[in-house]
Amino acid sequence: MIRKITAIIIVSALLIVAGCKQDKDNTKLSPYLYDYIPTDIGHSVTYDVDSISYSYDASAPGSQQVYDTVYYQLKEVLLDTLTPCQSGVTCYHMAEYKRYDTTQPFNTFAYQAWYFYVKASVYVADQNDLPFEKFTFPPIQGSTWLGNSLLPANDTIMDTYQTYAQPYPWTYTFTSVNVPNAINGHFFDSTSVVTDINSQNAINSTVAIETYARHVGLISRQWEVINKQDVTSNWTTPNQANGFRILMSYHSYTP
Repeated sequence: MIRKITAIIIVSALLIVAGCKQDKDNTKLSPYLYDYIPTDIGHSVTYDVDSISYSYDASAPGSQQVYDTVYYQLKEVLLDTLTPCQSGVTCYHMAEYKRYDTTQPFNTFAYQAWYFYVKASVYVADQNDLPFEKFTFPPIQGSTWLGNSLLPANDTIMDTYQTYAQPYPWTYTFTSVNVPNAINGHFFDSTSVVTDINSQNAINSTVAIETYARHVGLISRQWEVINKQDVTSNWTTPNQANGFRILMSYHSYTP
C-alpha cells in the first residue's frame, strides 16, 4: 500500500514538473510573436484594393471635383530568400501581382519586386528602394518607434513616397495588439494595428494605418494624402480636393 501511494506521489510530481516545463516552453516559443510576419516560401496574400484619386483645378473657371476610382486585386507572394543581405540577415524576396479583371489569372510574368527582413526586434520592408520599419517585436499596446528613420534625410523623389521623407518623422504606434478583428467579411482571432500616422485638420489629411494578423501578415491598409480647399466638406467625400486614398483589404491567403 505504501509503495502504491509512493508511486502515485512520484507520478503526480513528474506530471506537475512536465506541465510546468511545458508552460515554460510555450512561453518561450514565440514571446515576440514573430508569426505576425510569416517567412514561409510560397506564402501569399491577395487583397481587394480601391484606389481613389482626387483632382481639382482651382484656377480653371467652373472647375469640378473629379473622383477617379480604380478597383483591382493585388497578390503578394514570398518567392525566395536573398543572401547575403543588408545587416547580414536573411532577406525575403517578394513579388506583387495585379489584376483588374478578377475572372482572369494573375500575370506571373509581370510583377513588382521588393524585399523584407526580420531582425530580433523589427520587421523592415524595403519597397521602391525605401526601407520602412513596419512592425516591432514584441508588439505592445502603446509602444512607439520612428518607422521612417531609415529613409534618407535629403530624399527628393517626386512621388507619393515623398511624404515619407525626413524631416517629417512619423511616430508609429501599436494602437491595438492581439485582439480579434473582422476584415472584409473575414474573422481573425489575433490582430495588431499599427498607426503609422493619423493627422487631419480642416484642409490636410495624412493617414497610414495597417492591420496584421498572426500567421497571415498584413490584412488591411489605409493610406491617404489629401488636401482640400472646401473646409466644410468631410474626409469621406472631400470637395475641392487633390490627393489619393488607397484601401487594401484581405481577400484570401495561401500558407
